[in-house]
Amino acid sequence: MDRYVTSSLVSLIAIFLIIPSAAAQSTGTIAGRVTDAESGAPLPGVNVVLADRDRGAATDPEGRFRVTEVPVGTHQVTARFVGYQSTTRTVRVSAGSTTTLEMTLAPEAVDMTGIQVTALRPNVQPSGELTSEQIRKAEVADPGALLRDLPGINSVRRGPMGLDPNVRGLSETEVGVYIGGMRTFPAGPARMDSPMSHVDPSTISSIDVVKGPYALTRGPGNMSAIEVTQRGEDPPRTPLTGSLRTGFDSNRESVETTGFVMGRQGKWFYSANGAWRTGDDYEAGNGESIPSDFTSGEGRGRVGVELSPHSTLSLTGSYQDQRDIDYPGRLLNAEFFETGMGQLKYEFARDAGTLRSVTVRTSAQQTLHGMTNEGKPTFEAGRDDNGNIVRPPLRIGVDSELQNVSGRAAADLALGVWDLTVGGDVVHTFRDAERPLRAAPPGREPFIPPFYRTDDGEILDEAWPGVTITQEGVFTKASRALGERLTLTGTARLDLAQSDANDPTQPFLENAGVPEGDLDQNDVMPSGAMTASLALTEQWTLSLGGGTVARPPNASERYADRFPASKSQTSAEFQGIPSLGPERSTQGDLWIEGRGRTWSLSINAFARHVDDYITLAPTDIEKILPLSPRRVINGDTTSVFKYINGEADFYGAEVDVTVSLAEPWTARVTGSWLRGDDETLDEPAFGVSPPSTSLGLQWAPRLRTRFASDVFVEGTLGLVAEQNRVATTRGEAATDGYTTVDLRAGADLLSSLTLEVSVENLLDTEYVNHLNAKNPFSGQPLPEPGRVVSTTLSVQF
Repeated sequence: MDRYVTSSLVSLIAIFLIIPSAAAQSTGTIAGRVTDAESGAPLPGVNVVLADRDRGAATDPEGRFRVTEVPVGTHQVTARFVGYQSTTRTVRVSAGSTTTLEMTLAPEAVDMTGIQVTALRPNVQPSGELTSEQIRKAEVADPGALLRDLPGINSVRRGPMGLDPNVRGLSETEVGVYIGGMRTFPAGPARMDSPMSHVDPSTISSIDVVKGPYALTRGPGNMSAIEVTQRGEDPPRTPLTGSLRTGFDSNRESVETTGFVMGRQGKWFYSANGAWRTGDDYEAGNGESIPSDFTSGEGRGRVGVELSPHSTLSLTGSYQDQRDIDYPGRLLNAEFFETGMGQLKYEFARDAGTLRSVTVRTSAQQTLHGMTNEGKPTFEAGRDDNGNIVRPPLRIGVDSELQNVSGRAAADLALGVWDLTVGGDVVHTFRDAERPLRAAPPGREPFIPPFYRTDDGEILDEAWPGVTITQEGVFTKASRALGERLTLTGTARLDLAQSDANDPTQPFLENAGVPEGDLDQNDVMPSGAMTASLALTEQWTLSLGGGTVARPPNASERYADRFPASKSQTSAEFQGIPSLGPERSTQGDLWIEGRGRTWSLSINAFARHVDDYITLAPTDIEKILPLSPRRVINGDTTSVFKYINGEADFYGAEVDVTVSLAEPWTARVTGSWLRGDDETLDEPAFGVSPPSTSLGLQWAPRLRTRFASDVFVEGTLGLVAEQNRVATTRGEAATDGYTTVDLRAGADLLSSLTLEVSVENLLDTEYVNHLNAKNPFSGQPLPEPGRVVSTTLSVQF
């Protein structure tokens, strides 16, 4: 166990042991009533929660609620109910007394379209609700595009779909992605899909992002985490409600049609969602046509039953079929993705007693994925400058499969002034990928070329040789208040991981320098985090956080046989190394938040050190494919790199300000800065976004007539700086700065229709997101779309 793990866990235990037991023995009670703001009638079933604690209650038939054993001090109390606007009140709780709170909720239409995207503070509590309101009506074809609106978060474009999350320079398995609580993974070694791409945007209710090692109870190896909550989790008490939606995007020529229904009937609750999307090539700001065809269809259903007043059992299933997807940032295109997901979940929750909640969940995912070089230059014969054929046409593909099974059980306990969570989880994945290759000269049967066989006749087509990775973990989280203003939260986790490969080729074993018996790897990975939140005043909060977390190397990093790396902008070949050690991130955060009646402000700064950072080194290994490019690194020429452990450092800061200028105007300003250094290669780290800021202005009058309501118009100015600090060893290139302007408007019409119109990139700017992949044949990074006009119409019932 290294010094970072030891110091973190010792500090965590010591802090809780030295807390005087008499420091916060006192608690109080919050009790009150929730009513309809228009009629004054009581509202039963309203969720009343303490935003800074894992506690709450539901109102009874008279609209009354009671939350006991609340630590003394100042708390934010939020009331939420389907069909009503949420409201938050600040209260002060005194020892041994009951604080009375009367709350009213204003009716609103059940939101069938908006997606809330929220960043979470280091103590894992939501912040920036106004920020969510500003971006909730965003129109996207891929969930990863939504992340680009949050400071410090970006996504990688390799094609029209599958935008891959990047959180403060962390990417791929460094970022845990959870769909409905299930850890999800991409299917292919080229990472054409992302963990978020196998869920349609129309099924999403909210996306929460934890930007650091503070999501240890969600699952293993979360250096950062993204949690997607899907619609229909808490249907209203009506037999059926829902929406139908259709839309069209110019430029991308994208068409979407979606439908959603949910409801309750007695003890039963249910929801269903269907979505169909197609897209075509788009034009960049300079008029260049970028291949972007795709077709995607998805169906999802959920049914559940209330076993008792405090417990439910639900079953969720989905199937998605994506076809004929262009990937200009990859050597191949995607023929298909076929993804099935299922989940069985039991939940128990109550407002009093020691045991407050129990959640038991088992989930499964299978994705089949096919790739082809049809439509790529290698599909045709290669010619020299004089037009002579120097290479026959090739038929290259990749056939891959992902099987992912997971389970989780956790319980929340109220032990006086302590809130305690205990639980465990397991994640088991199997990945297999083959890369068939044939030469196809005209007039001849396709055949395996000699370079794709060993001298013994073994075919070199194993990209992933049947890789199994299993992780078992246990965790605990404890939180308590010290006095009226300070709250401490500590989390500890222990993971065991086993990795193995079924049938690697002999050249892989020789190049990796391991005998077949050493393919099996076992990792022990303790993790821990500590946060403190101090209410300086009723408006200002100071939070500090620190933690350490480890993740095992993924299938490519340990077992890829000379396959291009996804965390690189070169199509050179990369050799997996089974003996790689787990990456360990140690991070500290400072967060300052302020909130008034008409404004909110958040500032977050962090520093992160990564031990055993998985980077790369050139080798003299012979490449598989003659077409793989040669790179000159420190005077040496290589076509094959290997993964190695090293060191890296990251620093950054984000700011988010929202101000209600005057009814009905609201302004928002965000900004982010990030620096990363690969200390082992002595160059900038890969995948570091340039400094950026955005300025938004929204006009949303309180208009409510027979014909129209909830009218809004908003504009956003985006400013992104150039990025000259690049990871040259990985083929990363500098990018220019740019400015974009987006407009959006919408309104509810005739009480049941919603019309929204948006113009992205109004000025038709030619620009490249720095993280975007390069076209491997031209060497140019993928530009973003030029001007896109989107129109959507939905009807609610």
